[in-house]
Amino acid sequence: MFMEIRNESDFFYKDIKNKIKDKIAADKYESDGRIPSERELCSIYDVSRTTIRRAIDELVEENFLIKRPGKGTYIKYNNTNKHKIISKKNTGNIIFLRCSHHDPKVSDSTICDDIFYPKIMAGIDKTVTEKKYHCIVKYLYENSLDEDIIDEIIKKADGIICGELHSKKLLNILLEIDIPLVLINPSVISSKVNIVEINNFIGAYDVIDYLVKLGHRKIGFIGGASTSFSAKYRKYGYLEALNKEGIKIDDSKIISYGWRLEDGYKAAGNLLELKDRPTAIFAVSDLLAIGAINAIKDSGLLVPDDISVIGFDDIDMASQIKPSLTTMKVRKFRMGEVATELIFEQLNNNRDYYRKISISTDLQVRDSVKKL
Repeated sequence: MFMEIRNESDFFYKDIKNKIKDKIAADKYESDGRIPSERELCSIYDVSRTTIRRAIDELVEENFLIKRPGKGTYIKYNNTNKHKIISKKNTGNIIFLRCSHHDPKVSDSTICDDIFYPKIMAGIDKTVTEKKYHCIVKYLYENSLDEDIIDEIIKKADGIICGELHSKKLLNILLEIDIPLVLINPSVISSKVNIVEINNFIGAYDVIDYLVKLGHRKIGFIGGASTSFSAKYRKYGYLEALNKEGIKIDDSKIISYGWRLEDGYKAAGNLLELKDRPTAIFAVSDLLAIGAINAIKDSGLLVPDDISVIGFDDIDMASQIKPSLTTMKVRKFRMGEVATELIFEQLNNNRDYYRKISISTDLQVRDSVKKL
């Protein structure tokens, strides 16, 4: 039994619609985004004007195209659906997107200067290679988002691992993309994405617990950037540990400027000027702790004889400085492995829910802290 086809548009328009979408994804149209006229499309695909019009009208309704009276029909570039059709290609690549909210016009820092993420990237690369994929690293200034740059990233990726995301706008763009996504150490909240984070609260709590057990009760705190969730939760851990030990919180001993070495130097200088100066300083990153040690040395005091200093992260430099830095070790390589495993779970459709995984920390005792 044969089915009668009464109107060719009922049969052909979906095929034409998909062909136009494929050309949008492959950037086959004019650089200004204009697609051929209805008459030209009829000639290209050898179908009726009714079929072309129906395909175009649906693409306009779905936000792939926009009609400009007197000018023609154009690709609507800034829309969710364009990202989705681009993202469906199989590239064999996983992209690590290192986000920065520092203006590159002001700061020269790049991924090459990053002291925290290289071991995370090593963990990503190991796992990606085992799966016979490739790892591509991109550095993105998230406060100046360019849709074209994001589209270029999407075209090259089957999955995206995003490090240090702060921008809610960028997160929303990434969530709209039909592509596996994992955030490492983000400073935004979402229940619709997989997250791998450091157990910052417990790590900081354990730092203070360790110092108190060594006899320290006057403990200064050097924080990081106010927008950082890591800095925020390390501060919460510090405060909670002091409360548990019955130590009165002294706001003059809590100082935050930023993440740079010079911020640690400046904050330590302020702490040293206090009449009741601390016997120990907890800095929420090793770089801040190293800055603090430099400030203490420059003041003529000794670490740890006069003031103990403890950091967080366990960067390579922590074991190389004098005195070597006692710090809370972050298992960065494992963070990279776990993030990549979550990407491949999504690629293989192994589950339909999202996970937040907190990676535990380990105290590395070295020479910068002494018992009172």
